Amino acid sequence: MIIHIQTLKEKYLQGWERQATVILLASALLLTLHRYYSRRSFFRRHFTEYFDSLPLPESHSYFYWFLITAFTLFLLPALVAKFGTSERLKNYGVQLGNQKLGWRVTGMAWVLMIPVVVLAVIVYPPFVEKYPLSKAVTSSWQAFLLYQLAYGVYMFSWEFFFRGFMLFGLERKFGNYAILIQTIPFAILHYTKPLPEALGSVIAGVLLGVLALETRSFLYGAAIHWLVAMTMDIVAVAFRHSAP
Repeated sequence: MIIHIQTLKEKYLQGWERQATVILLASALLLTLHRYYSRRSFFRRHFTEYFDSLPLPESHSYFYWFLITAFTLFLLPALVAKFGTSERLKNYGVQLGNQKLGWRVTGMAWVLMIPVVVLAVIVYPPFVEKYPLSKAVTSSWQAFLLYQLAYGVYMFSWEFFFRGFMLFGLERKFGNYAILIQTIPFAILHYTKPLPEALGSVIAGVLLGVLALETRSFLYGAAIHWLVAMTMDIVAVAFRHSAP
């Protein structure tokens, strides 16, 4: 039995790189924790009664979802990156990197996506029904702004996990294939989105991965992701209010 275990160890574990192993195993664990603890249904089961007296109770589970994501997809993986590997957080894209390229692409991408978002809403009405995720926050501009800020925290954390933690954490072992590896879970987690958006997440995952490697930063992808998401919310609200 001992000899058999030793043989399996030599067959399957020999040559494994520590950093890639830590990143891949941690990614599976952290995504599992994220999907369990950040769910709005988890908030409704365990915390709703404590927040019912606050304004806009329908929005509370969304704020919980966005802010808990900062814990599961940013803080925890940042700790894993810092103490579980030999790399500094800077090497996971926590830096401005190539600012000239990064901000130029961010601005261009946002400008190009505005007409795409408008066209998508016109051609595919379910976008109007889907966004913003919390309809209650459209009752006032203050609530809408606070919601968008929380949404930004969510996007920042989301981008760090995929285009920071996974992408840069796997780059040394897998090279450019790390772009494709991080795109798989990224696209899968879009399964609740309207079909065009879910399919588009595959392309977005690849392009944002390339941008992160070119700039050595995940921050520009986070900015693009947030700006486009915020634009979709604004356009969807505008179309809903203009409907007869």
